[in-house]
Amino acid sequence: MKYIPLGTGSCVPDYRKNSSGALLEINRKLILIDCGTGILHTITKTDYDYKDIDAIFITHLHLDHINDFPALLFALKNDPACHRNRDIQAFGPTGLKEYYKKIKELHGETVVSENYKVEIQEMSNSELEYGPIKVSSQKTYHTKNSIGFRFENDGTVFTSTGDTGYNENVVELCRQANTAVMECSAPQEYVKKTHLSPRRVGKIALEANVSRVIVNHLYPVMDKIPMKEIIKKRYQGKIEIAKVGKIYTI
Repeated sequence: MKYIPLGTGSCVPDYRKNSSGALLEINRKLILIDCGTGILHTITKTDYDYKDIDAIFITHLHLDHINDFPALLFALKNDPACHRNRDIQAFGPTGLKEYYKKIKELHGETVVSENYKVEIQEMSNSELEYGPIKVSSQKTYHTKNSIGFRFENDGTVFTSTGDTGYNENVVELCRQANTAVMECSAPQEYVKKTHLSPRRVGKIALEANVSRVIVNHLYPVMDKIPMKEIIKKRYQGKIEIAKVGKIYTI
């Protein structure tokens, strides 16, 4: 597996970080996790091609996680160099089907192709087989329908929490993961219950017994916060701060 952050920031505009999004390469499948503002252009700075994306996994419907979804559909339909003829699968929380319906109503034929379909599947506390990959989701503590994802292949486990506060579901999602990507929005004194601080990240990582934590969804204030040092007060495993464009081998 390879994990490539495309956006490590938040809803606050920051050209260095973008909003949330990442590529996950598993067993020759190219997966997009979240599709926030700016990530579509950032793919062109990697060794990957946006036209090769096989599936999209959306954690929740806030704009900083889904704003580039219609832009992606528009590009796939209208890029003269794109000759796609295979369907796109999109997985996400309850409400994603209605969201996609509204996109089609608003943008019409500019985002709808005759050559492929966009197949939407909604998830909650769910499990499915995506080719050789076992995918499960858990409801998280952020919005009514927000979810995090767990990907398992050949004994390797990768998880992505999306936005969430501390919750037992999140601990279970990350249980024994080789790499757990967790949001880390703000310091403890500022963070809302529906987001994670470094202290909460450390608590989840310890309880879930993960091998490595990568933190993202960083508000600008986190540039001045010693995140690793705070996380290490509870969790002694490997800790990394997500960097846009870096390739992390799982």
